[in-house]
Amino acid sequence: MATVTFDRASRIFDPQQKPAVDDLNLEIADGEFLVLVGPSGCGKSTSLRMLAGLEPTNTGRIHIGGRDVTSVRPRDRDVAMVFQSYALYPNMTARQNMAFALENHKMSKSEIGKRVEEAARILQLGDLLDRKPGKMSGGQRQRVAMGRAIVRQPAVFCMDEPLSNLDAKLRVSTRSEIAALQRRLGTTTVYVTHDQTEAMTMGDRVAVLLDGKLQQVASPDRLYDHPDNTFVAGFIGSPAITLVDGLPVVEGAAVLGRHRYPLTGPALSGTVTMGVRPESWDLVGEDHEQAKALKVDLVEALGSEFFVYASPESQVEGITIRGDRITVRLDKRHRPEIGDTLHVVPRADEVHFFDGETGVNLQQR
Repeated sequence: MATVTFDRASRIFDPQQKPAVDDLNLEIADGEFLVLVGPSGCGKSTSLRMLAGLEPTNTGRIHIGGRDVTSVRPRDRDVAMVFQSYALYPNMTARQNMAFALENHKMSKSEIGKRVEEAARILQLGDLLDRKPGKMSGGQRQRVAMGRAIVRQPAVFCMDEPLSNLDAKLRVSTRSEIAALQRRLGTTTVYVTHDQTEAMTMGDRVAVLLDGKLQQVASPDRLYDHPDNTFVAGFIGSPAITLVDGLPVVEGAAVLGRHRYPLTGPALSGTVTMGVRPESWDLVGEDHEQAKALKVDLVEALGSEFFVYASPESQVEGITIRGDRITVRLDKRHRPEIGDTLHVVPRADEVHFFDGETGVNLQQR
């Protein structure tokens, strides 16, 4: 086990373009499960490959267990990689795939057998050890790939979207298995995914990247409840937060219709963006003085709850809603129909406010 440090690390593919990873500063604790998440092209897989030594670090340093590995060969970094595509040898059995790297390190047959059997027991692969990948399901192949990493007993696990090739149901069960396995082994793990649900349910902390830059790193709860900026707020959470732009600031308060929301930080641009999660809207009567009238455009029924996508029946000059719709979560007792009108108000203590120009959370400033 070991700590991992990215010290102003950058990866530059083309000097004429923005860096793929831009001045990344990140500390990962010994035994921590850290998830790198973000949209395609944000630099998360490149960061992982830099850690594993599969991509060079053009500027800055990378340390594993306090040791500078920036210029160290991949095989000498004590890192085990789990790939999206499994990368198993098709002509080898599961046992042979798991043992291959250990054989290359000239380990004794008895120690190899002991490690393979232990990994097979942990991953419930006992009945598959003599089976080749072509006769396994996707989930079984991924477990063999995990076993191949486990037998090496590395200082760090690097996992690059290992669940992307699995179907939805298997993805849910396998992610819980990986999280439980990591806690049992206690090995420092860096896990890359584009799926924010995976990130929120698996990681001790989650690092959100955009265009090669780290936006925020925090526990899943803190990311959701206290996003640093509008990108993190919009990326984390499903369905996404509703962002309302252009609220004027008058005497230290954001103004929306008849309501004033006192701000805890100054808005540099004179306007703010208000963010409201789907569960932070309350249904009220039509006569409520602060009620917002919404026309229901779409209803997603999920059994125990409904997500309603609705458009305001009237617009306020200068104020716009990103995506033109507001998302409201309702329990199953309040199912509206398409075309119905809902009257809602945001819960004042659950609303987020961001600077209208920079997108920075005013409560975090």
